[in-house]
Amino acid sequence: MMSRAIPDSLKKAFDREVASLHGRVPGVIGCVIATVDGRLVSSVVDNEADPQRVSAMAGSMVALGETIGREVKIGRSQFVVVSALGGILLLQRVPAERELLVVGTLARNNTNLGILLHETRGTASTIGRELDEWLAANLKG
Repeated sequence: MMSRAIPDSLKKAFDREVASLHGRVPGVIGCVIATVDGRLVSSVVDNEADPQRVSAMAGSMVALGETIGREVKIGRSQFVVVSALGGILLLQRVPAERELLVVGTLARNNTNLGILLHETRGTASTIGRELDEWLAANLKG
């Protein structure tokens, strides 16, 4: 499904979720939704970060985190955090029937990581439900 263009109704729902996460968490300076193969679906970014480039790397980072978690015998990772001098990037696979998307949230260093994780998880879950509902209604068989 993600190899084709995302329908406008689904894209608008994703855009609303990204804008909502961006607006409700103090310190969040960007959000992206990307396909697991690196295509940008939706974004809001307040700094010079290129959402296309972030999307291109997001799926790979999540997959690498999952692989490392299995390799060191701690199970599949739930999220990946990049903590840098200038901020935090949290990446998480969208939980859905078909795991096709990744959510990334970019925040300032002083952002509470627990709140960032909670809000990003909630957004990812909502996006997953919206995707599942759309797939169930539009892809029979």
